[in-house]
Amino acid sequence: MGRNVLINKDITISEIRREKAKIKSEWSYFEKLTFIEDIYAGENVNYAIEKRGKTAQTGYNWVNAWNESGFEGLKRKSGSRGKSKLSEEELINLKKLIKKHNLTGIRQIKKLIQDEFGVTYSERQISRIMNKLNFGYAKPYVIPAKSPEDAEEQLKKTSKKQESL
Repeated sequence: MGRNVLINKDITISEIRREKAKIKSEWSYFEKLTFIEDIYAGENVNYAIEKRGKTAQTGYNWVNAWNESGFEGLKRKSGSRGKSKLSEEELINLKKLIKKHNLTGIRQIKKLIQDEFGVTYSERQISRIMNKLNFGYAKPYVIPAKSPEDAEEQLKKTSKKQESL
């Protein structure tokens, strides 16, 4: 076990994560190119893709993309993401249901989505959905609509009574 070292923490962890996200797509592109290079060298698709910890289907997808479009076929398309399992209307309905049932936990919401929409998400994806629906991470609590005008006076009286006990 190594010893602890001092490290300059002037840069926040979120800045580090943003930098990692920037190069992630470049790394993915590099990985695809080296896979194609291995295929050029005579390796079979299953062996070449297995070295990268991916499925054979992914390897064949990369080969097809290469054959159809060359370099451009291997680059990630801007804005490309998987299609959402829930439509915009279902997300609006989900938000209403969460509020109606006063749900606060990820597991409760995951079960609600499974029961109501027949869709299964990971807990991490539920967190992303909650963020998209503008739900925060704080524990929910009731905020009084209006406090009495003499609230400070009442507090002083209460605290004086407790001191005298």
